[in-house]
This record gives sequence, C-alpha cells and structure tokens, in this order.
Amino acid sequence: MSKVPHPFQVVAFFLMAVNFALGQPAVWWRVGAVVLMLGFGCYGVYVLRRSKRMETAQVPSELE
Repeated sequence: MSKVPHPFQVVAFFLMAVNFALGQPAVWWRVGAVVLMLGFGCYGVYVLRRSKRMETAQVPSELE
C-alpha cells in the first residue's frame, strides 16, 4: 500500500473539515477537531508534494 495519498483524498479531507466546522454551532471540541483535521490535511499535502519531488529527482538518474 502506498503511503502517498491520492490528491482527491487530500481535497476531500479539507472539504470535510470545512463541512464539519460549518455544519453545527461552534463549540470548543468541534473547533479542536477542525484544527486537527486541517493539520492532517496539510500533512497530506506535504507528503504528496515530497513524493512528487522525489519522483522527479529520480528520473534523471535512471536515464544514465
């Protein structure tokens, strides 16, 4: 199983966080959950971008 999330998963996670934040009245635990979800979403973007960079860095070395 790949550790790199699909871009759709990352976008869906951000949309879920926004939906969760706006769906009900704001309470402290809901705000905390949204912050946590956004943190995981940002980590997903980081992992996705890092894998793309590593993928492009390996291409020139394979041509030799």
